Amino acid sequence: MSDRKKQLLNRLEDFFKNDEDVEEASIFTAEELGTPMDMLRVLVSGYGPELIDVLAEYSFIPFEGADEVWYFSSIITIMTDIPRDGVLPLSAAIARLNFFLPYGSFCISGDGKMLVYKSVTALRADHDDKKLYEDIELAADTALLAAEDQSFLLMQVAEGEVLLEDYLAGLPE
Repeated sequence: MSDRKKQLLNRLEDFFKNDEDVEEASIFTAEELGTPMDMLRVLVSGYGPELIDVLAEYSFIPFEGADEVWYFSSIITIMTDIPRDGVLPLSAAIARLNFFLPYGSFCISGDGKMLVYKSVTALRADHDDKKLYEDIELAADTALLAAEDQSFLLMQVAEGEVLLEDYLAGLPE
């Protein structure tokens, strides 16, 4: 990862360390993670109306030929243990919800166990560091805010506490 990207992630880490709702914020290197990119992991407590804990992960996605445009990824892990019988109703709920979201989308992991919210923001690499930092801070905050309102309801659909039909009835036509 470039030094500029590392510096931007370090600034974002400092930003989150000063947030009272953040339990922990740490950068993990690509070598530590066994991935092609460094990642900032942030444990957020008191999230949403039900005050759950979520894990937010931020990174620059390595993309060949992306010298002029960088891709900043925000992934918010909301649920790590979706009940097996909750996968289908949850899938239907997020498929409908995603149509209405202005930014990012909810997803279920390939193994059907995790509910996450994911967004990717394109950034112009030729902007100065101040502008780039403002853009990634906005992207990180927006991802947390965009997922917040629906997270608990989606968890309830997955756990069978809210019926799919009732959830869908609350969405726009």
